[in-house]
Amino acid sequence: MTITGTIESIEYRNTAGHEKKVVTLVPDHRQKAFVEFRGRRMDDLSPYKVNDEIQVSVTLEGKTSKNSGIQYNNLVAFAVESA
Repeated sequence: MTITGTIESIEYRNTAGHEKKVVTLVPDHRQKAFVEFRGRRMDDLSPYKVNDEIQVSVTLEGKTSKNSGIQYNNLVAFAVESA
């Protein structure tokens, strides 16, 4: 799946030693997508900044929290390029 949009923010997160960058991507003016860049994919974001338009290829990763039982769907990036 591919998502094209404008970068609204890039946040670095480190939870229990699991590093990632979360990009808030605005595909249109009514929606937002939160895309995770993990591991070596974090470096793929270096050329991009807020307000740049990008195209991100993602995989869907569904998880259930072991603690709360809440179900999550994550968008995990595997490629990015300028749009």
